[in-house]
Amino acid sequence: MSFIKLEQLLNKSVKKAGITDHLDSAKILVEFSEVAKKVFGESIMKKIKPLNLKNGTLSIACLSSVLGEKLKAQERKVLEELNRPYREKVVERLRFLA
Repeated sequence: MSFIKLEQLLNKSVKKAGITDHLDSAKILVEFSEVAKKVFGESIMKKIKPLNLKNGTLSIACLSSVLGEKLKAQERKVLEELNRPYREKVVERLRFLA
């Protein structure tokens, strides 16, 4: 009898359940929070919240449209940081909702 790595079992179960896309999206939301802290500073996280990733668009709630415009100005930098660990362009654009 040989041992199977827990990671292999989890990956197999996740694929079988069909929730791979949901987990990938959740991972991007967490990564966005880290990138936002790095690019804009810790205090920004009190004013924005990543909502979901759908069809390459990451939707982000923010307290005001002015804040959304300031964040939009840094979109290219944020996208570069978000997509850096992946071989493909996972997030293509940011959408700010005030």
